[in-house]
This record gives sequence, structure tokens and C-alpha cells, in this order.
Amino acid sequence: MSPLQDDDKRDLLILDTGPIRELILHHAVFHFGFEKLRDDLQWLTTQASYSRCSQFIHSFRRRTTSASVVSELNYWIRETDERGQARLWHRAYDEFRGMEVNEEVVPLAAMDIEMVTRFGPVDASLIELARQHQKERPVVLTIDRGVHGQCQKAGFGVRLLQEL
Repeated sequence: MSPLQDDDKRDLLILDTGPIRELILHHAVFHFGFEKLRDDLQWLTTQASYSRCSQFIHSFRRRTTSASVVSELNYWIRETDERGQARLWHRAYDEFRGMEVNEEVVPLAAMDIEMVTRFGPVDASLIELARQHQKERPVVLTIDRGVHGQCQKAGFGVRLLQEL
């Protein structure tokens, strides 16, 4: 299946933590040799899958994420081996710069409390971003089936990384 489908020809891609983490993990395992992280890599396990993901991401005119996603990446990186954290952060910077990802702040008070209760503030912030950018026909890229279902229910474009 082609990573880009007709319904994905939109202006804005909203990235969840999972896909960004997978991009960083792929590079960490295959280029840095961080073998301890290989078991954490779930979806971008080959160069072909990494390339399909990158092609999909770059097919959008604009890319954004919530600042909360960066906080979630921080939590993950801080849990890895201390000696490799700087390299992981450098890779995160490279991914963000390469994808030209914008970060947007969604204040807690702007999020629907039921969404925060059900999904947590990170995922609720992504759903709120999709709502705020409806005119740009956003697509949310995630690995989270709950977020996927909620985006579908709300009428937002959404793709699971594992489908690419």
C-alpha cells in the first residue's frame, strides 16, 4: 500500500509522540548501534519502513506537534542510558529540523476535560490542535489506537504509523 492515500492529500500533519520516537529509535539502533533500544523499536524496523514514513511525513505542506509531545520525548529519553541521552537529543533535534516541525502550545484550560481525563493531556492536546486547524484538513499520525478512534469519531484525518 502506498504511504500516501487520496484522503491524505492535506496541508497539515500533526505528529504524536510515537512516530517521532520511532524515527529517533530507528536511527539510534541502526546508525548509533544502541542495541539495548532494539526491543523498543516496533514499526520502523527496516530502512524501507523508515523511508515510507519519511516520505509520508514530507508529503504534507506543513508539520506540527504539541509542545506536550516534546515533554513526553523528554521523559522517554531520560529513562534511557545516561551515556546515550545527548546523542538521542541530537537526533531528536535533527528529526525536528529535517521535518521542519512546528511546536504549538495548547494550554490545559483550552483542552476538553473529558478528553484529558480519558487520554491524558498529551493526546488531548493533539486532538485540540486538529480541531483548531480543521480548515487545513489535518491528519494526525499516531501509534495509539485510542487516539486514532477518537480522531475518526471527530471527523479528523488520522493514520496509524503501522499502516504506512
